[in-house]
Amino acid sequence: MAGFRFRQIFVFFALVWAAHAHTAIFNFKADNQKFEMYKYIRPHYQNYNYPVKDVNSQDLVCRTSDMSSANTDTRDVTAGSTVGVFFKADGSPEHVIFDRSHKGPCLVYMAPMASNGKGDVWFKIFEQGYDMATKQWCSEHVIDANGELDITLPADIADGEYLLRPEIIALHTAYDIGGAEFYANCVQIRVSGGGSSKPAGVPIPGVYKADDPGIHFNIYEEIKGYPIPGPKVYVAGSSIDNGSSSDSSDSIDSIDTTDVTDATDGETIEDPSSADNEKNYNPSSTYSDSEPVDEPTSHHVPQPRCNAARKR
Repeated sequence: MAGFRFRQIFVFFALVWAAHAHTAIFNFKADNQKFEMYKYIRPHYQNYNYPVKDVNSQDLVCRTSDMSSANTDTRDVTAGSTVGVFFKADGSPEHVIFDRSHKGPCLVYMAPMASNGKGDVWFKIFEQGYDMATKQWCSEHVIDANGELDITLPADIADGEYLLRPEIIALHTAYDIGGAEFYANCVQIRVSGGGSSKPAGVPIPGVYKADDPGIHFNIYEEIKGYPIPGPKVYVAGSSIDNGSSSDSSDSIDSIDTTDVTDATDGETIEDPSSADNEKNYNPSSTYSDSEPVDEPTSHHVPQPRCNAARKR
């Protein structure tokens, strides 16, 4: 009986650790205003911070239980302006971000909202990988910025409504094919003041393969460079062919950690974990409520140190 009780306690704490190790986008920022939780963000699925691990899963698009734009407000933004998203392990006020062991790149895509993310519509506007100078990953910079990732929108894209899709790819178990973890969510924005550019896009899912060099990658070996997965970043005024991103070893720009003003817009936000949001949703086998704690098992791979970064 004592042994059974011990196993119960161990499983409980393992699940708690796993939940805090994972992450999702809970807040959006525009015009230097940080909005309340879930505002302008397509609702999270019921296991709101668990990763997608199948590169061919439809859940890779927005990791959401609701792909209807009608159920999420859309934020007006200006082309060329800087917006931000905030990654957290959960919606609690304790500001738990996610575990520092979950190292990897940050990528941001956009797609016309009318497409609802279907087809060759996603163009990349931002990427940060591994900083050879500081030996830190973009994910670590996000943790140090209290979960904030700032993104500059292209100045010349056509006006209209878009899905903004920030993503962190955790590589702590990516030494095995299928071990990478994808943390993406979608924000609804309405761009004005832009130009006429409509960048070529790629499909999601379809942009990644499980054995891509930047997806199947061992972070525990000496890193001499890191090939950021996906297409090249679209730069305003440029013409890109959406070929693979080049090997990234440049310094990562610093992330602004300046405090921002909370804004509520006076609207009530429904909890996306409510029964109304979940009653018609059946999560795929991509997710698991009992996902085990990820640890390397090969004797060729040193055990990572899992020090959860919490800021209160």
